[in-house]
Amino acid sequence: MALLAGVNYNPTTAVSKSTATLIAMTAIDTTNLRITFTAPASGNVLVRMRCTLQGATTMPTILLGVLSGATVIARQAPIGGTPGTAVATTNITQEALFVVSGLTGSQTWDAAYGVEIVLASTNIKYGGPNNTTANDSWGGFQFEVWDAPACLGAKMYDPATAVNKVCTSAIAMTAIDTTNLRITFTAPTSGHVLVRMIANVHGATTFPQILLGAMSGATVVGSVSPLGGLKTTAVATAQLALEGCFLVDGLTGGNSYSYDAAYGVETLIASTGLKYGGPNNAITNDAWGGFAFEIWAA
Repeated sequence: MALLAGVNYNPTTAVSKSTATLIAMTAIDTTNLRITFTAPASGNVLVRMRCTLQGATTMPTILLGVLSGATVIARQAPIGGTPGTAVATTNITQEALFVVSGLTGSQTWDAAYGVEIVLASTNIKYGGPNNTTANDSWGGFQFEVWDAPACLGAKMYDPATAVNKVCTSAIAMTAIDTTNLRITFTAPTSGHVLVRMIANVHGATTFPQILLGAMSGATVVGSVSPLGGLKTTAVATAQLALEGCFLVDGLTGGNSYSYDAAYGVETLIASTGLKYGGPNNAITNDAWGGFAFEIWAA
């Protein structure tokens, strides 16, 4: 997997991007966090972004993504939790990682963010001096685009109307959307594939226990308890981004397979749901970013 373009922007003067007001997806820095690249032959790229939130004992809810001009290419609820007791100087690292497919030709993309839940005094922060003064430096904002030839299929489904897959009852593994979250792929010669998905749980001060997985028809080909971390105090508007990643083996190289993204609910919580999509606007708590579903040759 080759790097097509990337930057670790770490200016000696620290930068703060406010998360204290509601913001639709907005380019962060069209000079220093803009990258231009040529789409690879596969048409697939892996985008990685990492930054830091800081400023209060609770944290805002943000989306990270990519803009091409005014067009949102992709956006995602980033993963990253509180590394201990949250105080105003606690750094909350956030990472977004997703595939964009179907690309051709030259692309110019800006790193972007949106704010869904505001918190006074909070910011995305990066840069700062290299010194012995406390709490004045946050490291670089990382923005990378990688060739992804091993990606056999990917969906980043982010409809303008938000979707809520309820977690209010116990549910056996169930396909989430057999139209928009189904991937058909050709198995590699190894017979192994890595399945990866990122989703968002929301709706209460406690969270349901879910499984993420894949189905082929009525057959569960794999499931896993997903990984995630709460970046703020648990409130009903908090978004908990979760990543499921697992290996499927025993496939016949060269054969075609169709997998549906799926979920199951093991411990239910009233009012909660697996959520994705929503409008790109400056209205609070109405968008959750895309549902990422990827299959990689292994």
